[in-house]
Amino acid sequence: MSSTVTQTEQSAPVVLPAQSKRMRMDGNDPKYGDWRDELLANGYAVIKGAIPRENADSYAAQMYDWLEGFNLGFDRNDMSTVHRDKLPAINEKGMCLHYAVTHEDFAWAIRSEPGVVEAFEKVYDDADLLVSFDAINLTLPKYVD
Repeated sequence: MSSTVTQTEQSAPVVLPAQSKRMRMDGNDPKYGDWRDELLANGYAVIKGAIPRENADSYAAQMYDWLEGFNLGFDRNDMSTVHRDKLPAINEKGMCLHYAVTHEDFAWAIRSEPGVVEAFEKVYDDADLLVSFDAINLTLPKYVD
């Protein structure tokens, strides 16, 4: 009979440099005077202009193309088709966690927008970012679940 011995080592906690401007979100952040204050207060922030309108409209059109591509009866020009029977699986919060949608070109383009990247660089005070994306939000008007 064989046996296995497991040895564990305790690693030191990550300590940020004193001069780091990374948001800590622990109640001790300073007032930033920008959207970060809204993020701290509400858990989210709207960053107007982060994505230029022309690009945002293009991404929305690509998202609608993707939804219509399921051929379930959804039509972006007919709001009566905004119904779970005519759409792929989208939860009650508008989240789509399936179909590898996070790897669609429009999803990658959105998260690669300079205004989006800059926001995360500000939050983490670091330009060396790693991206992970598990779902997208497809909030549609008059969605009937």
